[in-house]
Amino acid sequence: MRGPIDYIIVGFEGNTFNGNILSAIADAIEKEIINLVSISLIQKDSKGTVTTVDVTNSGDEYITQFTQKYPSSTDQITQEDIDEVSELVENNTSVGLLIVEQLWALPLKKALIEANGVLVAEGRIHPDAAAELNEEGDK
Repeated sequence: MRGPIDYIIVGFEGNTFNGNILSAIADAIEKEIINLVSISLIQKDSKGTVTTVDVTNSGDEYITQFTQKYPSSTDQITQEDIDEVSELVENNTSVGLLIVEQLWALPLKKALIEANGVLVAEGRIHPDAAAELNEEGDK
């Protein structure tokens, strides 16, 4: 049984990515909140040319250590995925594409199955929209 699988796309202006965000991902992995399914770094240069950077050969020591400690599948992200992601960002931007399994949800999923529960709908409220909900609740 697997937990829900999510993708996260994060852009970095100027094609700079130094791996600092990976420490937060590593923390979530260590706490067994998520499982890293796949990770990719995509760069779009000033002319719109898209390249995929092999994160294991990025030259950044922390990124190299991260990918050795938390190996992930490289075949989960297809060229079609990369093409779709590259359409979302401006030129001169790096994009981190992360696919994770939500491990925290496994006990809930098991309990729902055992209770004969049926998923009716699912979704995500963007943090900006959630902030608006909080503001409205304060009135």
